[in-house]
Amino acid sequence: MDIDYQKLAASLIRQMPAQKAVSSTPTGVYGHGGVYGQSGLFSFPGLERDVVNAMIMPKMGLLDLLPSRTSNSDNPVFGIMTGVTASSGEEPSGVCDDPPVSGLMKLCEHTFNWGRVSRMTRVFELDRFGRVRNRSDFTDLNLIGDPMAAGPNPWIPAAPAGADPQAALRNEVAKAMFEFAVAWGRDFAHQLFNGNPTNNTPLGGYKEPYGLDILINTGYRDAETGVACPAADSIVRDFSASITANAAALLRQITNIYRNLRYIAERAGLAPAKWALVGPWAMYYELTEIWPCTYASYRCETLGDNNRGVIDLVAQNQMRDTMRAGQYLLIDGEQVPFIADDGVVETELAGSSQEADLYFVPLSVLGGRPVTYLEYMNYDAPGAAMEAARTFAPSGSFFTTNSGRYLWHAKPPTNFCVQMLAKTEWRVILETPHLAARLTDLIYTPVAHQRSPFTDNSYYVDGGKTDRDAYDRSFFTPTA
Repeated sequence: MDIDYQKLAASLIRQMPAQKAVSSTPTGVYGHGGVYGQSGLFSFPGLERDVVNAMIMPKMGLLDLLPSRTSNSDNPVFGIMTGVTASSGEEPSGVCDDPPVSGLMKLCEHTFNWGRVSRMTRVFELDRFGRVRNRSDFTDLNLIGDPMAAGPNPWIPAAPAGADPQAALRNEVAKAMFEFAVAWGRDFAHQLFNGNPTNNTPLGGYKEPYGLDILINTGYRDAETGVACPAADSIVRDFSASITANAAALLRQITNIYRNLRYIAERAGLAPAKWALVGPWAMYYELTEIWPCTYASYRCETLGDNNRGVIDLVAQNQMRDTMRAGQYLLIDGEQVPFIADDGVVETELAGSSQEADLYFVPLSVLGGRPVTYLEYMNYDAPGAAMEAARTFAPSGSFFTTNSGRYLWHAKPPTNFCVQMLAKTEWRVILETPHLAARLTDLIYTPVAHQRSPFTDNSYYVDGGKTDRDAYDRSFFTPTA
């Protein structure tokens, strides 16, 4: 029997609940114009053309570095060959007796879940766009500086019509999409590290993937049986001490962890492998404060009471400057990259002290095969969301960006009120947890902590206003 897919789709659409339309109350704050008693944020008469930026965004160092690929598997299963059991039986007594029987290979399977995140724009009235208050309201403002200067962030979806902060001062569409991009880039920045499915909402509207705090851990177990797999465990050690006051102990721990990871890679036939150290920006500078002198003097031995070791302070400063210029730590003579990432969670202590973990992230094995990477659901794949949308929602209200990573929806308008939202599903894949490590709770005390890009952090600052509702909003009528 032939199926009329158009009739089937029409029947299904009639049975579907109505799509959630846009609210009839606009919530957007506009940059220009002065209709309805609301003056635009940038419409103050006499505002100079140059507007200087003081806003900062998080730099996602590791996220920028990790490769990504698409996937349509909800529960991918990865295997780790953990060993071979011991031989069984007794050694032969006579030359014709049977020897012991060889053991069996062991496999540990592990899997990764999707995270699901979404954001939407504010509600805007279409015919409010493009207005200016009068000839005092200029749309040629020029932004000095760039809040996105931390670098291109693959985590932020490519917004329709762009999200250029320069253009955001000049037109309403760019302002709306810039505000959307900031929300996305900032709200989910920590999930690469602290993502935890226990934070998921009950019906799945919001989901977190396994972050590196879970993946770089001990207690690995088989996904099918739940049997422990200690061969897959990461190296996790607690430091819980000041970097400065315990420099020698810290150098020994970091060096030993890195040696152990290289040992496993070499013995497991995964060399050459490549790692990156990952931690907060302030942690790196405090580490490089103590590293050169400690590296040069650690475990040095002298003969007799009258012998003294000599440290060249100029050489130590040169080593410090060279490491910072190259963004690495010198470990056993090897320059190990250090990725300063604002997504690493810091715990604020007394004064300007902070506490955070140092991550040893395996990037590749066998000279270039990625082992830590990101996966995204591809909404453009055959039979996926966009193909379904062309059948079930042919109005064109759904579209994708970033080669199918982000699915967008323009809500059904309420008269002239419009709104858009976007979503993505993603996860972090760590194929070699046994080549990863975490040194927890390093305490470091900069002279003063740097500003934070996160609104819930005590070191976050902004200021000023979001709109001008209360200012210059009315004129006298022509007649009394």
